[in-house]
Amino acid sequence: MRVKLDLRPREVIVSERKKVDFLRLSALALVCLFLFMAGVSSVYGFILSRRLQGEKRELAAFVEALQKRSTALNKELAELKSRVETYKTALALAKDELPSLEFVSAVEKALLDEVWLSKLEIRPGEAAVSGYAMSEGEVVEFARGLLEDPLLLNVSLPVTRRVDRGGGELVEFNFGCSIKPLSSLKVRWGSDEPKK
Repeated sequence: MRVKLDLRPREVIVSERKKVDFLRLSALALVCLFLFMAGVSSVYGFILSRRLQGEKRELAAFVEALQKRSTALNKELAELKSRVETYKTALALAKDELPSLEFVSAVEKALLDEVWLSKLEIRPGEAAVSGYAMSEGEVVEFARGLLEDPLLLNVSLPVTRRVDRGGGELVEFNFGCSIKPLSSLKVRWGSDEPKK
């Protein structure tokens, strides 16, 4: 049997036993650093994943709210389009019929008891009036009454002729009128004065 004895002083022997293997130590440090970085990355990834899932839920709720709002706005837009079409129809009717109705109203106001109409033609911007009267003065008075109405721009000079009707002499007349456009008319049925 062989025994190996080390006769060196004890401090030298202990210091020699405590020698550090730098290659092993650096490998261990790298493994620990890798494990630490993997753990930090996993924790950071988990936290980031939870945050992104929360943002995804918020965005999904926001998109759903926007879709509901879009549906409501589309319904409102369809209603407004139908109202606009109704207004367009009413405006077209007013442009066509309102001046005619206003002209008939003006004729009714200006018509004397001794004057009656045989024909009344209304076209856009103009009208033609034909009828009978007892005298030329009544025709002129009727034309003046029409001219006083703010709806009319002018009344042409009446063309008259005497006719024999039913044993009496009458004056047959006809004249033309220019009607103002609808846009230039003020509302006649309301008061222009502000309420106090």
